[in-house]
Amino acid sequence: MKVFYRLSSNAPSKPFRLIASTVLAFTVMVFINGFIGSMGGFPAFIAFLTVFYLLRSVTGTGNRIMHHLAMTSRRELAVLFFDYSAGYLLLWLLIRQVLLFSRVNGWGHINGASALEYVQKLLSTPMLEKWAYFFVGIYMFAFVLSLFPLVVIRRPGSWAVYALLDGAVFSLLCAILGGLCRLYIGEKPLGRSRCLIDYLLLCGGLDGWKRILCMAGILVFTLAVGVFAFLFAAHVYGPKRGRLDVDTSAWKPGVSERTSADIRVRCRNVALASIGVALFGGIMAVVLFGPQDEARRYEKVAEYLTKDDVLGPMVYGGQIYIPTGGDLMLHEIGAPQGYLAHRDEVCDSLFYELTVANVLYTAPEASDRHVEVHGAVVGRFDPAGEIERQEAWRENSVFLLWDEDWVRESVYSHEPTGYLVCEPEFVEGLELRFGQVVYRAEDFEDYDAYFSLYGYEDIEHAMVEELTPGNWVGCILVKDNKFYYGSRENPIEGVLLQELLDILGGYRK
Repeated sequence: MKVFYRLSSNAPSKPFRLIASTVLAFTVMVFINGFIGSMGGFPAFIAFLTVFYLLRSVTGTGNRIMHHLAMTSRRELAVLFFDYSAGYLLLWLLIRQVLLFSRVNGWGHINGASALEYVQKLLSTPMLEKWAYFFVGIYMFAFVLSLFPLVVIRRPGSWAVYALLDGAVFSLLCAILGGLCRLYIGEKPLGRSRCLIDYLLLCGGLDGWKRILCMAGILVFTLAVGVFAFLFAAHVYGPKRGRLDVDTSAWKPGVSERTSADIRVRCRNVALASIGVALFGGIMAVVLFGPQDEARRYEKVAEYLTKDDVLGPMVYGGQIYIPTGGDLMLHEIGAPQGYLAHRDEVCDSLFYELTVANVLYTAPEASDRHVEVHGAVVGRFDPAGEIERQEAWRENSVFLLWDEDWVRESVYSHEPTGYLVCEPEFVEGLELRFGQVVYRAEDFEDYDAYFSLYGYEDIEHAMVEELTPGNWVGCILVKDNKFYYGSRENPIEGVLLQELLDILGGYRK
């Protein structure tokens, strides 16, 4: 094998081959993320680009290495196939591990949790979640195996046709598997289900022997895909009947011109490749750079005042709104006004429209001032003044003070974290001291730390899997080691400040 790659390394590589390999690897990454699910898009891109480019450089020149070694075409192809599959799998796993450890803040800590705690949380994940990720991981590997013939197909037309047909087949299989999953999902929400992993994670009806059958089926399918990819590549790569693997025209002086049949075949292949490239380029140009649908083009009209896009307030039309949870169905009956952006987020790109598109909707009646966001984030907002007057928090007995980074801090936990428990007496003291707060957007422009204060019926209502806002009490802003209750005009001082510092304890921003 060392001799094989020593001879292979002498094959010249063209810059266009690297460009084509990069485009194909990027397409594979987009397909995996879009149809299969997030199985590590960047690791898939790097792993596929590396193995495909290196092996394509060996086979793309047409210099058959087996002429120099005692090796049949199938034996040579077996070496390529093993290095392709094993190389991709090892690189993918390696890069996944590197990305994981890159999130370690110092040795042994991951977002505030020890490495041991992180491993324990992985082991404690539900069996359904483990099974779903194993299934899509094997399906992803089957898709990569199916692309192996592209390493050895030399005709541009045949190469493009195979790539398109392979993508179409695996897209159809994703749709079929998603449709089968819907039979077991029942009444669970499907609005955010976009890829295979989403549907599998909602399949609570697949228990016991059904999961075993599914795993056996995907393993058999992957094996079948591997066998087909190898046999098809062997058919393309092997010598053809009536032809020699060696170009003998160089042996005969004066015989260098091509026959008319050869010219027609080459012209046909070039034409097919050109048409395929033109169609693909035209579609991508229309989708990414063409004029957008005017009915769906919006501008940023609202913005979150903090980095918390679940519990934090937002400003729309110069007025502060508080998230209250619930669904008003305004995305179906209301009027779209524009995008609700994260803090300092830019919303004027097509990428934002295709991937985020948090559109803010208002009620049909002008007197109804409630609004709703629908997109990557879904939720309802009520005017802050109305929430302050209702004082619904007085019916609660549990109060939590949420750090604005609690969502990021909860990534590796199956329960929400990033909160502090407040005594009811402290909350009542704040309200007694400051009363109804008048919120101003300019008070949120520059702060050092932010906390949302919500009330709940009990702790179980706050620790649900899909956390929704409780009853709004207020918020605390920190600037230059000074604490304010909802407004810079409300500094927290005296006994209340001491109680707040006791609650915060060792919290540091």
